[in-house]
Amino acid sequence: MHPVLPVAEQSQLIYSWLIYIFHFAVGKSAFGYSFIAVILLYIQALLLNGIVNRHRLFKQNTYLVAFAFLSLGALHPALGQFNSMSFVSLCILFIINQLLQLKQSQNASKQLFNIGFVLMLAFLLQFSALFLVLFAFFALLILRPFNFKEWMIMLVGLTMPLYMLLVLLFCNDKLSIMHFWPDLGISFPRKLQPELYFAGFFAGILIWMFFSLFNMQRQLPKAPIYIRRCWIAFTVLIFVSLISAIFSDPKINSVWMITLPGLSLMLAHAFINERSKKMNAISFYFALALVVFCQIFLPL
Repeated sequence: MHPVLPVAEQSQLIYSWLIYIFHFAVGKSAFGYSFIAVILLYIQALLLNGIVNRHRLFKQNTYLVAFAFLSLGALHPALGQFNSMSFVSLCILFIINQLLQLKQSQNASKQLFNIGFVLMLAFLLQFSALFLVLFAFFALLILRPFNFKEWMIMLVGLTMPLYMLLVLLFCNDKLSIMHFWPDLGISFPRKLQPELYFAGFFAGILIWMFFSLFNMQRQLPKAPIYIRRCWIAFTVLIFVSLISAIFSDPKINSVWMITLPGLSLMLAHAFINERSKKMNAISFYFALALVVFCQIFLPL
């Protein structure tokens, strides 16, 4: 993979500001931006792993979620580049952490406002992230008893960043920029090349997912009801993330990074089989083999 300089599309106003800020640190160094992208990838992996361990989503503490996240990030070169989806992914991690904290909170107003606020930040970074709202409200519905006041607080948080941005642009007479922002498309290539890479990639992901689902259906029935509800919410996150990636601007080649948090949580189950350590080892080395295969045959 050759380092490349990040380029913001017209619809990515907030991302263009982030590039401008990082420009002071790395200038026009493509390697510098790639180095930051790798650091962000590792930070996200550790953050997600910390969230899982802190909220006891598995029976024991593990670093396998971080391993799954980094393995997925190594399957395609676009996932390791500096891009807007890295920051959207950070927003998703923050939202997951806040949602999981709701169980311990008697007054969840602060968490709910923060969830709405960060959701809109993700929305402003990448328009197709609007579908994440479905995940947030579904998770809130199954993780906490319905409370109209709390839902309104989250909606207020959701509107706040957009209101602040509109005021800022209006004061600087640049409100016309916003007409580029609503930007959807179909980000699914009509022709997959090289064929060998994509054949191995999809076959590997499906096999890895089979291992994960096999372990999940054996372990989750024994888990507490709240933990099972959390995994239902994460399943919805995967589907919502896939929808967000598919309906993104096709010019943005990193959109599939939005699926990494949800997929990492699910695929980590492949390495956690309480009855068979041999099966865990097979799943682990299979994931490593998939990464090596994709690195050898990845598109340039």
